Amino acid sequence: MLNITQGTLFILCLLFLWVPTKKALLLYQQNRYQMQRYDRSLKDELCYHKEHLENICALLGVYVLLFARKEDLPCLFIMLLLMYVLVLWRKEDTTAYRKPLVYTHRVKRYLCICYVCYGLIVFYMLQIFQLYLMILLFPFFYLLPWLLLIPLGIALLPLEKQIQSMYMKEAKQLLQQHQNLHIIGITGSYGKTSVKHILYQLIAQQYYTLMTPHSYNNKMGITLTIRKQLQSLHEVFLCEMGADHVHEISALMAFVKPSWSIVTAIGPQHLSTFQTMEHIVHEKMQAIECLPKDGIGFLNIDNAWIREYPIQNTCRIVTYGTHAAADYRIKDIVYSKQGASFKIHVKGVDYAFHTKLLGKHNVVNIAAGIAVAHCLGIELSVLQELTKHLPYVEHRLQLRPTSSYTMLDDAYNSNVEGATYALEVLAKMEGKHIVVTPGFLDLGDMEENAHVRLGKQLTQVADEVILVGQHQSKHIVKGLQQAQYDSRHVYVCENIQEAFELLKQLATKDSVVLFENDLPDAFNH
Repeated sequence: MLNITQGTLFILCLLFLWVPTKKALLLYQQNRYQMQRYDRSLKDELCYHKEHLENICALLGVYVLLFARKEDLPCLFIMLLLMYVLVLWRKEDTTAYRKPLVYTHRVKRYLCICYVCYGLIVFYMLQIFQLYLMILLFPFFYLLPWLLLIPLGIALLPLEKQIQSMYMKEAKQLLQQHQNLHIIGITGSYGKTSVKHILYQLIAQQYYTLMTPHSYNNKMGITLTIRKQLQSLHEVFLCEMGADHVHEISALMAFVKPSWSIVTAIGPQHLSTFQTMEHIVHEKMQAIECLPKDGIGFLNIDNAWIREYPIQNTCRIVTYGTHAAADYRIKDIVYSKQGASFKIHVKGVDYAFHTKLLGKHNVVNIAAGIAVAHCLGIELSVLQELTKHLPYVEHRLQLRPTSSYTMLDDAYNSNVEGATYALEVLAKMEGKHIVVTPGFLDLGDMEENAHVRLGKQLTQVADEVILVGQHQSKHIVKGLQQAQYDSRHVYVCENIQEAFELLKQLATKDSVVLFENDLPDAFNH
């Protein structure tokens, strides 16, 4: 049994562990519960939180120096620890996360198991260690949640797989019950969410359509969509399929079994996990290779990786893009602040379109939607009218006027090509140009060069550059310096909240502020 002092310390230890546990789970969740990704992020994350360890050690130092009487030490330490726990909780309560921890069933399971482990560890240590030794070991408690998640994640993996398998089996049965459901798979290194939303807008008036929401593009996101949202009246299911490892697209194709697939673009996204471009290309093109023989594959022929891939499937292939060989060929693009006008050449006839969406990549994304909708039987004259009214896709080069400045919101999951198009759009706009960006993520060995190149591109467009994350953006700074950009107009902020505060000082009514990418909190260092 524990005495009163030990019991109080036991409770305070558990309360103290809440904040680091929450932060550790957030890191694990934002790394998609993948232990390999979590391991890579852990070192940087702990370095980022070293201030807490320093504060705890300072707390111990104050307590030892000021209160030398042995009999007073436990009570005084408990008082100091209580104050620190209150400050820690208060700071956590006022922290605004861009992507906060989502308390899924999986997270709740981890929380319960973590606290059972904490209770056993602290109880055992209080029993076998002298109280003074326990106090001296206390700074290392902050590391416990981060480190405990590693064996816990490995141990619980079979259980998690079994739970996922159960849910996926239920989703498969639901799909089998909808034999007339037309399933269209959408994949690519980038552009898939935009194409999904555009296609939905083009066909939803004629077909009762379900699409995977937000970026629910992995097996559990798709499973959740099917289990919770699929209805017997649905005629078309637009299924976004993402991957950052080999075999993931082929597994999703076997799971969902689409009859049509779109490959939007292929590039070095997730190169750190795919390891080579060949792996990325092969995996994305499984969306075409795995189609039935009577299926249709829709391909962005402008993308060299797609254009040069030797397709083995004999299914019908429909191409779109600006390339001369495209079945739905984009031509005569004219950009303005109001959007873009362009023509699509189909079977010898030109059809004029207009959209308020900005950037060449959005014109190509619209062409993908038009190609699929037309093959579904919707007349091009109808699609011409629908294209005029396409809404912005949220956080994808979305023009959002505010009371203080005009926001060009391209904050979702930036890529090298998309950033180039976004900067081209910004260059055409009048006023003071400000760019806020943390750079790119998951480009592997190409990340440094991509960031240096981005820095050089910024010098051609931006009047002010606000970078988010000291470590993350260091190579962008290198690119700016190589291009001899005035350092007085470069600012490095710790997080996006600090960047917003800085904007209040820099932005004027005529300013156009481009937000290029918005990394989760776990990566903004």
